[in-house]
Amino acid sequence: MKKTNLLFLALLSVASLASAVEKLPPIPHLHPSVIQGQLPNGLRYLIKPIAPQAGQASEVELRLLVNSGSLSEAKDERGVAHLIEHMAFRQTKNFGKDEVKGFFNSNGMRWGNDSNAYTNIESTNYFFKVKPEALDRGLQLMADWANGDIVFDPEELKTERQVVLDELNLRKGDSVNWQSFYSVLIPDAPHLENMPIGFEENIRDLSPERIQALHRKLYQPQKMTLVVAGDVPKNIEQTIKTLFAKAPMGDQASQYPALPLTPKVRSYRGNPWPQDELAVSWGFMQSPISDARQVQLQKVAMLALSQRLSKMSTLENEPFASASMADWSGIIGRESYLILNAVVREQNPGATLTQMYREIRRAREFGLTAAEVKEAIDTYVLAMKSIPATNEVWANSLTGSAKMGVPELYVAEQKSIFDPATITPQAGNAALQQILTTPDQVAILIGKPATKAAKDDYYSWHDDKVNAMIAAVETETLQAPTAVVVKPLLVTEPQRGKVVQTKTENGATVWTLSNGVQVLVRQQRLPDERIGINGRFAGGALALPKEWGFVSQMLPKYMATAGAGDLTSAEIGQAVRNEELQFQPMFETAQHGFGGIAAERSLKPLMQLIYLSLAQPRSDDAARINSADLAMSGYWPNGPGFLQNLYGAGWPYRVWGSLSDFEITTEKLDQLRDQLYGNPAQLRIVLTGVTDMAQAKDLVERYIASIPPAKPTAVTLLPSKIEPKVQALSSTVLSERLKESLKTFTFRDDKYTVWSVALDGVESNTQNGFLQEGLNDVIKQRLYRTLREQAGDSYGVHTRGEMSPYYGPTLGFEYSVSREKCGEALVLAAQELRKLSQNSVTDAELKAMHELMQKGLDNGPKYPYWYAYSQMFHWVYNHDLSWVNPKPEQILTRANVDAAAKSWFVPEKWIVAADACKTLPDLTVLDQTVTAASH
Repeated sequence: MKKTNLLFLALLSVASLASAVEKLPPIPHLHPSVIQGQLPNGLRYLIKPIAPQAGQASEVELRLLVNSGSLSEAKDERGVAHLIEHMAFRQTKNFGKDEVKGFFNSNGMRWGNDSNAYTNIESTNYFFKVKPEALDRGLQLMADWANGDIVFDPEELKTERQVVLDELNLRKGDSVNWQSFYSVLIPDAPHLENMPIGFEENIRDLSPERIQALHRKLYQPQKMTLVVAGDVPKNIEQTIKTLFAKAPMGDQASQYPALPLTPKVRSYRGNPWPQDELAVSWGFMQSPISDARQVQLQKVAMLALSQRLSKMSTLENEPFASASMADWSGIIGRESYLILNAVVREQNPGATLTQMYREIRRAREFGLTAAEVKEAIDTYVLAMKSIPATNEVWANSLTGSAKMGVPELYVAEQKSIFDPATITPQAGNAALQQILTTPDQVAILIGKPATKAAKDDYYSWHDDKVNAMIAAVETETLQAPTAVVVKPLLVTEPQRGKVVQTKTENGATVWTLSNGVQVLVRQQRLPDERIGINGRFAGGALALPKEWGFVSQMLPKYMATAGAGDLTSAEIGQAVRNEELQFQPMFETAQHGFGGIAAERSLKPLMQLIYLSLAQPRSDDAARINSADLAMSGYWPNGPGFLQNLYGAGWPYRVWGSLSDFEITTEKLDQLRDQLYGNPAQLRIVLTGVTDMAQAKDLVERYIASIPPAKPTAVTLLPSKIEPKVQALSSTVLSERLKESLKTFTFRDDKYTVWSVALDGVESNTQNGFLQEGLNDVIKQRLYRTLREQAGDSYGVHTRGEMSPYYGPTLGFEYSVSREKCGEALVLAAQELRKLSQNSVTDAELKAMHELMQKGLDNGPKYPYWYAYSQMFHWVYNHDLSWVNPKPEQILTRANVDAAAKSWFVPEKWIVAADACKTLPDLTVLDQTVTAASH
């Protein structure tokens, strides 16, 4: 502790010496289209004008990076920097009470989706997007934040304290995990005692005067960078100069000093981020690198080494199943932090960690070959080309560049810092040696070991054992690396099928193939739109025999890791290593299939993957064992989830929590896979973002139409329809019904209250899908206002809905709540349901529903995986193609919305579970008639 305090004082000393004259310096090598400037008070701004292309909605992304975080808090202030960030969304000098949230909930925007903020140890970040007509208003809000014009209204401060305390309660476990990780990553730094989540007593009790003083200390213009990217007017720079010049330069350094390196290898074992797969990593930390060319060289060098490991993973005797690299530079400060990752094969973490270090030593001793450097450069160039040129990407990349002080390649004048023609193998090897020889290294074991042997091995690794392993490997005699041959996806082409029928309506084309597959194609709507793909069989968990229901949790993992054709999953990964595509199996309650994304140039290998996975699935014992391990470790401890309360024994999921629950032979697993995926006549596929219809048709005929039909003896598994069970809640009086519901149903998580209802008799179709999403948003916004903004009871509100003809639509919402506030929140939520069911939505809410749904339709092609998924929903659940060009105002009419609100949101239909409730207030207030909506 004494050492930490001394270092903290030293850092403060350096900061105070620098603060008198220091301002944020310009960022070198930025693209000439980026306008870069700095105000006399030190605030830096970066502007990237981007005119919208045909078909694109016009928007502007705004970011405010403040180089201040929880590290600047005194001991009795810890957690208050985060509270200040929350108060920024309450009220400012130019935005009165509720006006900030009203601004973010207009024009189809939603607070939390299109706007948000977060507080880190060394920075605070604000971000949102606006339409051009709202840009001046958005800049004014950012200026209020930057100029110190956040208003700390006593009543609003009191409410927001409770919101932050609820967030603290929700994220306490995550904070402990990250603190554990940081204690290994930066063991001698003061950051460990200043985690952003803070302490309850400070958040609850610190005086408004102290909070405002900390605000003035943190928010000083020389510590800030404003980023604007999008459709901006020509006078944007002058607007910024006018709005952001108010605050004078402060007395704090523009950024925190660099962290000192820790000159030793140490180990970390744990889960700071969600990770089901057992994996190992080796991290290399260096002091901040100011030479942007060196940053790019190091990334290329690490990519080359990770590609070597990835090729090695295709060999049977290697203990890891795949390998990759990651750039975590700036995870805390501005330090460079590059890591190698490997997924463990057959639950053997120790062997994987040892082999990873052996390959690090081999690379240190023999370096990279010229071919490896060239391949890494080619991959790096392709990766850069694959990044879409969106406002959001530009804004985020500029913000990252501002934080690190060197430009990310995406926003730089690229040849000035990365010219492939000038990178020699010698330069790549020199960069690699610089990484591998840094003394600051961390060996990481992460994930959930599933077997006793794996757990024993996993938990045995500590610093002494890691260093003993290093010493042993250093004595080995190593040979130079040998090249691994990469196999192609297909050696011979399948027998070609054909399109036997074509139907085009409302801009959508449907092909019926000779093997019975149907393919719906949507042509590209936006420039740079990626191809999205969704394949669907009716089936899912509801199609499985009850005794094999757990296969629903195993099968997608099995298909992803078993490989296809003659290739293992690692060999498939190598075959498509330089392609721009994603492909993954999908398994849901009433449907299963696959989804993916591809650039146009990678559509062929994507089609080949679909063909291989359906026509030539591969059997693999090790993959079956691994998928069972992952299913057991990743399955939600609550097992079937809350929907079993609605459907009872008919719901296909169970409480599976041990390996014995996932016992199945590889032969039987293969048989079930073939029954579910083996009949192409049951398959529908959606392709979105297609630019070349002739090319798409050719590939569909070559690979999709060539999938052989089901064997005559094959039995296709199809879903069975289930009905909501009749609830055993006897009372029709709401107050008594809720009491009975709380006693009957459980959620097993005392941080949340959950409400849910199954809509028996409501058809699954586009109209009801729009109504479900729109009304869910209404109740979410109302509960945000009631529970969060007014009562301060809840940090977050989440709504959800599922829709299927096999089990009917479901609605649900949940909110975080403290044990003390649980009963009060229960009453408030029930009252909001009653107001909605008795009075429906206001005109303003109806207009907001139209705007939100239209925005979703406009932005769909930006998210190709989910765009294809949504198109599949509309295609499957409607009888024609009239849904292709929906108009929200025609679907969400006043009559339709009123009818749904009054039928779906009657609180007497809902069940509620709240294990958090310590005591219940008088619930009879709920039995009174609600006469008017309050919104």
